[in-house]
Amino acid sequence: MMYMVRKQLYLTEAQDVALKNRADALGVSEAELVRRALDAALGGRVAAVSMPGREEAIARLRVTWSSRTSRLDAPFSRDELYDQRLEQMAGHGDR
Repeated sequence: MMYMVRKQLYLTEAQDVALKNRADALGVSEAELVRRALDAALGGRVAAVSMPGREEAIARLRVTWSSRTSRLDAPFSRDELYDQRLEQMAGHGDR
């Protein structure tokens, strides 16, 4: 499994426009195009990184998540959620 690390970088306006146009022409995301350019600039010298414990931690999280039920799977309406939130806020004001 490939893990991504978020980076922030600054581009000139011209680079931004060129990146958008090229990514659109290739049908890939701007991030993918930047990754490809970085791989080319590094000349294929990118080695896989092993992070001990990461796979074990992910496996534990998957077990935890799969054992819980999520209310996100149930249908809901914004009005009901808003009413519930107002009720919760009113209940905290009585303390």
